[in-house]
Amino acid sequence: MTIPVKLLTLLKNEKLCFLSTSHQDHPHVSLMNFTYLPEKNVIILTTRVDTTKMSYMNHNPHVALLFTHLSDTNRPPVSCTVYGKAHVADPTQDNFYRQAHLQRHPGMEPFIMGEHISVVTVHIQHGSIANIQDQVSNWSL
Repeated sequence: MTIPVKLLTLLKNEKLCFLSTSHQDHPHVSLMNFTYLPEKNVIILTTRVDTTKMSYMNHNPHVALLFTHLSDTNRPPVSCTVYGKAHVADPTQDNFYRQAHLQRHPGMEPFIMGEHISVVTVHIQHGSIANIQDQVSNWSL
């Protein structure tokens, strides 16, 4: 299956998501800037290396990302939860991902660049989409 159109719309139009991590039954949620690279089917995130989320991802790479769009005059509200596996970017790919993320988020250099900032990629595995009528559809790749 391919990524649903509603999720692709969120990934194209939105810039923030909620990252959920956990370790030893302790959950953690973070508001994150994200960049989606359709050609690699990955979501790019950056974080300081000394954060709770990074520690949790090092112990448990399975994460959930919540993408949402609140209602406006053009589109109805929709949310999508994506489940995937987080990886610290390989040094050979780090700069590529960092530059793509910076291009999508100009002015956010303090959160993207620097020696104590890691690039994390999330490889999408499956998810669910909910609409305003509380209709939920599940999908997987």
